[in-house]
Amino acid sequence: MVSREVAPKVGGVVAAVLVLGVVVVGALAATGAFAAPTVESTSYEWGAVTDETTEIVTSVTVDNPNPVGVPGVVNVAYTARLNDVTLARGERSGVGFGPGRNTITLAAEMQNTKIADWWVTHVNGGEQSELAVDATVNAPGFSREIPAKSSTVETDILGGFTTEGAQQVTFQGEPLLTLRNQRASWGEATAETTPLSFAADVENVHDYAVTLDGVEYVVEMNGVELGRGQREAGLSVAPGESGTIDVTVALDTPKMADWWREHVTDDEVSDLSVRMYGYVVRDGERQRVPMRVFDRTLRLETDMLGGGGTSVEPVETPQQASDFEPPSVTDTDQRWGEVTDATTEIRTDASLDTPDDPGLAALLSLDVTQTTTINGIRVAQGSAVLDTVDPGSDTLSLTSLKDNGEVPEWWARHLNDGERSQVVTTPAATADVGATKFDADLGTRESAFTTDLLAGMNGDRNEEVQVQGRTALVVTGVSSEWGRATADTAPIQTRTSVRNELATPVTVESIQYTVTTNGVTLADRRTRVGQVIDPQSSDTVKARLVLDNSRMDHWWVRHVRNGEQSTFDVDVTATVSVPGQRERVALDSLGQESTIETDVLDAGAG
Repeated sequence: MVSREVAPKVGGVVAAVLVLGVVVVGALAATGAFAAPTVESTSYEWGAVTDETTEIVTSVTVDNPNPVGVPGVVNVAYTARLNDVTLARGERSGVGFGPGRNTITLAAEMQNTKIADWWVTHVNGGEQSELAVDATVNAPGFSREIPAKSSTVETDILGGFTTEGAQQVTFQGEPLLTLRNQRASWGEATAETTPLSFAADVENVHDYAVTLDGVEYVVEMNGVELGRGQREAGLSVAPGESGTIDVTVALDTPKMADWWREHVTDDEVSDLSVRMYGYVVRDGERQRVPMRVFDRTLRLETDMLGGGGTSVEPVETPQQASDFEPPSVTDTDQRWGEVTDATTEIRTDASLDTPDDPGLAALLSLDVTQTTTINGIRVAQGSAVLDTVDPGSDTLSLTSLKDNGEVPEWWARHLNDGERSQVVTTPAATADVGATKFDADLGTRESAFTTDLLAGMNGDRNEEVQVQGRTALVVTGVSSEWGRATADTAPIQTRTSVRNELATPVTVESIQYTVTTNGVTLADRRTRVGQVIDPQSSDTVKARLVLDNSRMDHWWVRHVRNGEQSTFDVDVTATVSVPGQRERVALDSLGQESTIETDVLDAGAG
């Protein structure tokens, strides 16, 4: 806590001692018996440092040109004061000089508590102090006071805390607040406390409002805690708006003595750090929020016994990791709930990894909205709120309502994409940490399911089609594929390979088909064909079977209630004629009985 004038002050104390030595020698020289000794050099260093005292050691090199020494009859004493606070007294009796070069060592102990006493006067004096050194020399028949040495001490400790530039307060790596015009000032210091005020203009650059009821602060120098406490400092700033924060902290004045000890021990280098955390009041209790509103470290370097250089520089410290880790999802379980004709419940249980700190966990709340899409169609949405979370882990339970009316639309896309569907569940979470909110990433859940409804309507065949007891046609193969489905219709394009076994033409006049799934009729229609198969020749009969896709919402209800299992039954008949005869016959080659099994929510994945 010294300025660039400190080293000259201490040097002034030592210089006074040197002057005393010169005066003593001069007094002896005045008798005419000796030539006056001269001071060749001086050096200063810190001596022993204890919890209570700091030793100042002064070494003076004196050249005595006389062939005999000066008897040890001289007493030297000095007193150093700062603002009338006595820092140290030094005295040595029986000082004498031998012939030639001599080194005189003078040690004085300073009580470390004197630094705290001086600190009060220094702060209250506008960071200005007056140094005065009084010295006397006594010898038999001689006593003289040396003129007092005085100088002015000026410091600017708070200069490092004052800046007009912008400083970002971040949270989870994102800008939260911008501080400008930061300033600091002293209050009236006492023997107990030293008030220190910080103020700054604050701009909210976050997407949500920032509200604080106060701050918790910690002030340290070289590991010595000078102050810790809480102060009300209301702040409520909407996004894009600005405000002011003003906080006064209380430094423990007696702790300055402890700081001094560490400062000297650490080669006169000190790191002064000020950290402030926001807090909010919940249920009458103050709770710290995981956000540092102020974090600054300054490095103080002094050379008190040397050239007097002093510097105060900001320390570039690594970006502090947030004290808060947002909730994350470790596991998810989804299942179907209640099914009605209109809606289907999706029940989600998400296992959360939450902050271990009980205080932070109690402060945290989650507001979650979950959306589920199938093939890009939003089919379900739900929300849930966790007012508090358990420390370490918790479970978020949420129910979404799936609109069964969307089934025909996403089912059409399922068919058009090769009977493949993509299911995406996206939670949009807002975490409230007391002072503000932020978007929490709870992870997106993706799954896919496939079907193969037409598997039984493809492949080689050997089916005889008889008319009036005679084999008229032989089906040798069938192929089927989906046409372009819409929310209303789902066409199946069929190609049936046949061979005419008769010597007369055979006409396939029409095809009748029925398609049902879990008792829901999707088609019960007849399509005209009118295709003539020449005698003793092969041909392909093409037919388009159209399903009523709008009824898939009815299928869905039964499908889910049946554990996502359904039957898919296709029954086909053909009206075939030969000259003079017509008959409706079964066309089993195009029919099938199959099972549809799905796992839309990918429940097996957990």
